[in-house]
Amino acid sequence: MPISAVPDRRALYVGLFLVSAVLFGAAGYAASRLTRPAPGTSQDDWWRSNLTRAIGIWGLVEAPTLLGTMAYLITHDFRTLIATLTGLLLFVNYRPSRLTEA
Repeated sequence: MPISAVPDRRALYVGLFLVSAVLFGAAGYAASRLTRPAPGTSQDDWWRSNLTRAIGIWGLVEAPTLLGTMAYLITHDFRTLIATLTGLLLFVNYRPSRLTEA
């Protein structure tokens, strides 16, 4: 199917972009606010105190990823997968070992 035959869904693209940008930005802000493990504390202590924040960060990244996937499954428009692919790349960026390096 040529690209000219794909319907224009401008509201879908703009809405998905805005929601994704806000949620990805919130995840980045929250991840930047995490502190490094204090000297003399173990990784387990750090995870005990920051687990809810880490899960919140992952949830903020996961939401646009799922929205992009659902939009693709409903519309079969491959352009909505940009949010999904961006979310998957951010999951790599916010992996557990990376969060403790903040």
